[in-house]
Amino acid sequence: MHNPKPDWAMNKREKARAEAIAKGEKPKRRKWPWLVLLVLVVAAGGGYYYADQNGLIPEPPEQATPVEPEAPAELIVRLAPFEVTEVAPGDLSETLRVTGSLTPSRQVHLSAEVSARLLDVTVREGDSVKEGALLAQFDVVSLENQLAQAQSNAEATRVQFAQAQSDFERTQTLVERDLAAPTALENAQSGLDQLRAQVAAQETSVQNAQTALEKARVTAPFDGVIAERQVDPGAFVATGSPLFTIVDLTSLEVEATAPVSISNQITEGQIVTLRVEGFGDQTFTGEVERLNPMAISGSRMLPVYIALENTNGALRGGMFATGRITLEEKSGALWVPVEAIREDAQGTFVLTANGEALERRAVEVARDWDNGAKVEIASGLEPGDTVVSAPLPELRAGQKFAITE
Repeated sequence: MHNPKPDWAMNKREKARAEAIAKGEKPKRRKWPWLVLLVLVVAAGGGYYYADQNGLIPEPPEQATPVEPEAPAELIVRLAPFEVTEVAPGDLSETLRVTGSLTPSRQVHLSAEVSARLLDVTVREGDSVKEGALLAQFDVVSLENQLAQAQSNAEATRVQFAQAQSDFERTQTLVERDLAAPTALENAQSGLDQLRAQVAAQETSVQNAQTALEKARVTAPFDGVIAERQVDPGAFVATGSPLFTIVDLTSLEVEATAPVSISNQITEGQIVTLRVEGFGDQTFTGEVERLNPMAISGSRMLPVYIALENTNGALRGGMFATGRITLEEKSGALWVPVEAIREDAQGTFVLTANGEALERRAVEVARDWDNGAKVEIASGLEPGDTVVSAPLPELRAGQKFAITE
């Protein structure tokens, strides 16, 4: 085998080895690396013998005894206080939810009853007024002139009527004495009747003029608040033109609706608990005042009118209200939340949490209340029993439990 290196890259020893191979001689091998390796092995063996004799090599650890696995602890169900309910006698009720807007029970739209110019308007929207308070004043000069003219016309006609009455009586005497034709009496009677009618008409005109003069002062018909003012001073207002809207806020009304199917359960005087938008959790108490005899067209809903006192004036017309009409009540009944009722092949039951483990307790249900949220128990439970009232379908009778604090 030829040395892959060129001559110029070989050192002296490599060149000598290459020449020996070329001559057919066997190259000499170096023996010192093997001697070094032998010396190291002998030294290591001696060191181990020395350490073993002097106790420097630790004993191998003894094999540990295997530990038997512990049996799994029995599972305890943790129940929060809000997931259980203590059974106790209580008040049950059936209610109907209603909604509607508040409107004043009494409001009036005042219109002009005369045709005249407005001299003064004394109130604005939002002003509180007392019954009889002056709201507006019309110009009375023209009205007084109209009254004076009507009185004059009536007085003149009365004079004519008196003269006609005298002429009729004289003609009647002449006819009775055959000194005048009967037709003369008929003509006198006709003229008298005509003047009598004119007197009556003109007296009516006088009364109308007097009434118009009285209506020149517009006053409040009751204690209330001005909701609308539609005129200003100086304007000429014709008869029938709108002037003011006055509302009485001391009593309000809620127009709600109820299904026709339960209208027989709604009667006048039933209590209604209301919450009004803007008043948070504050409640107001009203009562059913009346029912509409006809359902709303195109629906099966019946208007129900609820009266609500507002003596302090806190509520306003147009506010939105929600409430519940109490249809039926019962006191001293045992009940549980509907979530506590369970069903299986054996019947209806609850899970009681009285001891250390849940217990199946068969119960007899009387009926549900509060739109199905509560269930009255006829038998199977006693006051003081604690039942699981949370919807936890994985719970089973016999499971141990603990109620957390």
